Amino acid sequence: MDSAETLQVLGAIAAVAVAVRYALRQRVPAARFGDAYVTIMEHEANSFHVMALPPTRTITIFPHLDVPALAARTAAIVAANPWLLGRMVSAADKTVELQYATSPTNVEAAFAEVTCPLPADASTNDVMDWLTTSIAPTMIGRLCLDDPSARLFQVVAVHLANGSTGVAVALCHSIGDGDTFYTLYKMLDVHEKVQSLTPTRAFYNGTPVFRHWAPFTTRSAFMGLRVLINALLYGYRKALGMPPHVACYRVNVEAVAAAKAAHTPTPSAPFLSTNDILTSAFFAMTQTSLGLMSLNLRDRLGLSSKDAGNYIIAFTYTASEYASPASIRASNVDKRAPQRKTASTAEPVPSALAGLFGGKLSVITNWCSFYHHLVLEDGVHPLSHAPLVTQGLLPFDATAVLYNHSPTDVRLVVTRNASTPLLPSALLEPLGALMVAPSA
Repeated sequence: MDSAETLQVLGAIAAVAVAVRYALRQRVPAARFGDAYVTIMEHEANSFHVMALPPTRTITIFPHLDVPALAARTAAIVAANPWLLGRMVSAADKTVELQYATSPTNVEAAFAEVTCPLPADASTNDVMDWLTTSIAPTMIGRLCLDDPSARLFQVVAVHLANGSTGVAVALCHSIGDGDTFYTLYKMLDVHEKVQSLTPTRAFYNGTPVFRHWAPFTTRSAFMGLRVLINALLYGYRKALGMPPHVACYRVNVEAVAAAKAAHTPTPSAPFLSTNDILTSAFFAMTQTSLGLMSLNLRDRLGLSSKDAGNYIIAFTYTASEYASPASIRASNVDKRAPQRKTASTAEPVPSALAGLFGGKLSVITNWCSFYHHLVLEDGVHPLSHAPLVTQGLLPFDATAVLYNHSPTDVRLVVTRNASTPLLPSALLEPLGALMVAPSA
């Protein structure tokens, strides 16, 4: 740690102690809600894991919008998926139940309509900051737990002063990952069918499953120290109302295409994907000591997008492993196999000393495979699409989300600590820094 990190960590210890005491407090089981329930997975119910994550939220801008039609579509989605209107409740055996009514009478609760108070000439950053602050700001699992008024899913029509209208969608991370989010998002499309997802989880204890598919993602001393330090830094920033450093980039599709064309196919890496190339670039930009790449586990488990929940794992890469996109491809070439490493790139996980002195832990997730070009009533097409980034407990030195701003415009948004470098890359065009509001 540098001197600034040391002071911040010391200043955060008291706040974290309070948070730990809150997380470990004795919970009194609440009265049962509705006539059905599912027990969410152990990691989803963990106050220091998925329960601490900010909600998945996006904003899609349209030139105009049929608000009643959008409200009716939202009502149809929650009627087919009543668990979206449920409550997360502490159960007597220390599990967490998602309790809901199978025939809800409040389907309108999932929809809202608001007007942004900012003028038509407000900057994009100011509008995004207002959206981040105003749209489902407290939809974090630990805040929703045992709160009868909490909303776990929300669709919001946002009227902007320039005449356009935004469709904001938010999902509490504890009840679904990015796959679940975009499966629900896609149902808003006038050309798509509303379908019922399966909220019942495939298992409760995911540890054996995750260890099998991601055998190198171990809780090493390095990873544990970086997670702890970053959690403390998060507590410090939150206490002082300090937003993280966020930057947005446009992907240079020509440069990515050139990298693909220059690759010589091998048995372990017959091709390179955009994700392989940009994951390697992001880890290099942040000079990470250990990089984590999020992967959807559904294919490997024989599940589909209709299975709601958090089925995400992370493959890990040291500096020598992420230096070449081909190594990333080789580790994931078989979509039904655990992570693979080659003898030429395998190296030990960074040491505990590296975790204390200068080592960096970064994570990247790719939303491009989930992207759907959302078409609403009257054939209205979107102008843009973007995540609403908030300061949540993501205990990494840098995080990145790869997403489609439009069908042909791919972007990368990076959130990092002040001490984490962010080097230039020929693959990415800087679009400037973003202001991000602190989370609840």
